[in-house]
Parts: sequence; C-alpha cells; structure tokens
Amino acid sequence: MPKLVKGILINLVIIILLLGLLELFFFITVKYPGVHQILPGIITKISRRIYFNFDMNSIQYLPACARFDPHLGYTLRPGTCLFSDYEFSTRYTINSLGVRDTEEALNSPQVVVVGDSYAMGWGVQQNETFAKIVEARTGLTVLNCSCSSYGTAREMMLLKNVNRKRLKYLVIQYCNNDYEENLSFLNNGNKLVTMSREKYAELVKQNREIRQYYPGKYLWSAANVISSNFNYLFKIRDYKQVEEGRYKLEKGEVEAFLDVLLHCGLDFSGVQLMVFKANSYDPRDSRFVNSLREKISRGPYPPFIKKMIIMDAGKYLNEKTDIFLLNGHYNLRGNRVIAGMIIKHLGLPGGARRSNQSPGSASSSGAASGSGSGS
Repeated sequence: MPKLVKGILINLVIIILLLGLLELFFFITVKYPGVHQILPGIITKISRRIYFNFDMNSIQYLPACARFDPHLGYTLRPGTCLFSDYEFSTRYTINSLGVRDTEEALNSPQVVVVGDSYAMGWGVQQNETFAKIVEARTGLTVLNCSCSSYGTAREMMLLKNVNRKRLKYLVIQYCNNDYEENLSFLNNGNKLVTMSREKYAELVKQNREIRQYYPGKYLWSAANVISSNFNYLFKIRDYKQVEEGRYKLEKGEVEAFLDVLLHCGLDFSGVQLMVFKANSYDPRDSRFVNSLREKISRGPYPPFIKKMIIMDAGKYLNEKTDIFLLNGHYNLRGNRVIAGMIIKHLGLPGGARRSNQSPGSASSSGAASGSGSGS
C-alpha cells in the first residue's frame, strides 16, 4: 500500500475515533448529569441545550400520563403513571380533573395553585411539590391545579372547573412561555384557542421520536447548539447584554397577563391573589414582577388586582442548590423554599388551620412562623 494512501487511512481512522469520543462525551454529559460536578460551566450550558432541544421527555405528550382535551389542548390522564427522565423518576396520581392531586383536594379547596411544570412538580414526588408542602405546613386544603406548559389563559379556564366555594387564596406561577398563549387570548377577543386533536397527535409523535438515538446524535446536537449560541456560550459580547437578549421581557407581556385575569370570566372578589415568576436556570430575573408591580400601581385596576401579592421568587432561590441542573425545574429544596415564601407572603402560620380567617387578617407573628428555612 502506498505511503500516501496509508497515511490518509490512518488519519481517517483517527478522525473517526475522535468524533466517536466526542459523541460518547456529550452522550455522557446529558445522560449522566452528575458528571457536571467536575466539568467546566460551558459544558453544562451546552448539555442543557442539547437536552432541551433534542432529548427532553415531555409529560404532556406521554400517552400514559396525558390525554387530548378539546377545550384545553390536553390535560393529565386520570389515574397513575410513572414519569422519568435522566435526573428523576416520579409517580403521578392524577384526579378526575386531570391535575396532579387527589380527588379529595377537589372538594372546595381553600388554596389553589395554578401554573405550568414548575408548580406541577416536574422532577419531584407528589408530596414534594410546593403546593403540597404548603398544605402540610398550614393545614389548609390546597389543590395543585397546574399542568405542564399551560399559560395563564388555560390555567384560568381549567380553574373554572374547580369548586371555588371556599377559595381564599389563588397562587399563580408565571413563566416566560405564558406570554404567547396570553397574547393569543387577548388577540382573539379574550377567547382561548387551543390545538386540534391532529396537532396534539403530531406532538405526541415528535416527543417519542426526539428521544430516539441515532449514530452521531449528540455530536450533531452539540455542534448545532454551539453554532446557534456561540456569543452566549463564549461571552463574546457583554454577558449581561446577552442574558437580557435571551430572557427579554416581551412588549405587552404584563398587559397580556393582566388581560387574562380581567377577562377570564372568573369572580375573584374575596380571593387573595398572589403571583410569582419561575425561570429556568436564571431565578434572579425580576423584570416581569417589577414591571407588573409598577403597572398595577399606576393603573385603575379593580381591588383584586390592586391587592394582588407579587413575590420576587428570585430573591430566595439559589441556582446551584435549588434547581435541577439539566431540566431547570425546582428540586425538593427549591420547592421547600417557594413553599416557605408563599406561606410568609400570604401571612399563613406554619401549622395551624385557618379555615375561618379571611385572607387579609393574618397576624405578623403567624407570617413569621410560616417562613421556614426552605432547606
């Protein structure tokens, strides 16, 4: 064999081996998140985006855990199911409403929590969600009426199906991706427009296919992530400027949120509302809650809006200890922190039942006792 040909073959073998090692490397960083304890932060950023874009398992598109709904697009499927991913394995008990809670919780709850996957408890067991921690600490009946990827509009439509006779507190967990749904609600004359059965079936299929492995999947995914996020990953531009570009507050985002509350058709008189925002990987982002607070202070809103408690959750959460490394949701410690802050901001005692007390009559000592350490 000529030396030139032999040299080319050797180099090809070396290249193939190197590419194979890179494929194995990124495979491990996604499948085994614990290795990030010894890896540089940039690898964690790349692995997170590989996971989110090319390998994430979504419960709302798992036939065993979710079902199509003509009014809401989908709900969780009543019964029990196992939802697992690389960082957790959790059991879901789902009631007849299609939310992650018991049938008993549907019987005139005093507190209702609405939100998306953060409030639903992505990655933690049922009794470890902040809704159930609040229930355990206060003795109040708390319904976790949250569903993965719901925006505020669908949350309010689902809430219409809840017995609200004894409702005193409504906790709303907001997220960046609520905006698109809320804006659609606003632009369609305050009416909810959801997906068709065919669209839902297509998303179920996509969710199944995205998890399938093919040779070179993780190397290709890493190259895609790096090329499309180069400035952010390597901080070529000012880091703060890059972060603000990724998590920008959309124009009209606060207005769309308030529009849903004002025109959803629910009567919130006598109900204390509370809202906070959840963010993947960046719990410190306070732009939405600050803008919401300013908007409400300046506008002629009804009392239930004016008296709404706005909690800046980012002040209490630690990115390194309170969220899952890859999926970005609250871990058990994060849920405990949020539960403690909800109890504190609503003025609820940590253990005493307050079924006969009005939302605004909490004593200062009761609020203090409910704050907890969150750890």
